[in-house]
Amino acid sequence: MGVIISADSACDLFPDLYKRYAVEIVPLYIEIEGKSYRDVFEINPDRLFESVRKTNRLPRTSAPPPADFFTLFQKCVQNGDSVVHLAMNSKFSSSYQNACMAAAEMENIYVVDTRTLSSAQGILVLRAAEMRDAGKTAEEIYEAMERDKMKIRTNVLLDTLEFAYRGGRASMLQMFGANLLKLRPCLLLNTDGVLSVRKKFRGNFEQVCREYLRFVLDQPNADGERAFLTTTGMEQRLFESLKKLVEDSGKFRQVLTSRAGCAMTTHTGPNTLVLFYKEK
Repeated sequence: MGVIISADSACDLFPDLYKRYAVEIVPLYIEIEGKSYRDVFEINPDRLFESVRKTNRLPRTSAPPPADFFTLFQKCVQNGDSVVHLAMNSKFSSSYQNACMAAAEMENIYVVDTRTLSSAQGILVLRAAEMRDAGKTAEEIYEAMERDKMKIRTNVLLDTLEFAYRGGRASMLQMFGANLLKLRPCLLLNTDGVLSVRKKFRGNFEQVCREYLRFVLDQPNADGERAFLTTTGMEQRLFESLKKLVEDSGKFRQVLTSRAGCAMTTHTGPNTLVLFYKEK
């Protein structure tokens, strides 16, 4: 019996990390201009931003239905494999619940509510894949993921509150105040899956990005292993310089980068920046 590691597309292990680590992806759905697309595989954030500019309306995101998970899980079970599936934060999506519904109809399927999303979820997925390659059982991997998800740290730097406001995650007053004062909020996604404002930065975008990274890098107790620097899209020269800042800090053995898919981008907007990592 083998072990299959799977995740929904909110894990943002793209363009090719999910292939390198042999991870099965179940895509979320993005609806724009009356048509539904599979996140990442049929639509990317650039197309999303183009649609918002054209229609002045945010796309709608929806979780994969139970049938999508059932198709994958059934194939694995029929091949004699077990599955550890890592789902995005259940407070943001029904992806976890739908995966559980599909898993309830068969054995040897373990579903984890990671309580996070994007490359924070990706950190857990890659760790699960490494444990699989080391010969760990599905149950051992599941138990490790349930422990490790409590150690993931997610601080999200937003360039604008407009997308959060349109998606119902920021009040008009909050957006007006931030725009008026030229503030860029840093949101904390805690291990219960709840968002709150942790810090506010003021200044030009490049300066704020560097201040944000220094703030996160100064946080204690990082495990020193793997970090993800993720953006929903920004000028490449700036992003490369920010990656170098993280690498030069010497705080992590490996610094990976990722372009977030549409699931995260829809709710955070362009120029979002996140340094994801795990604590000891």
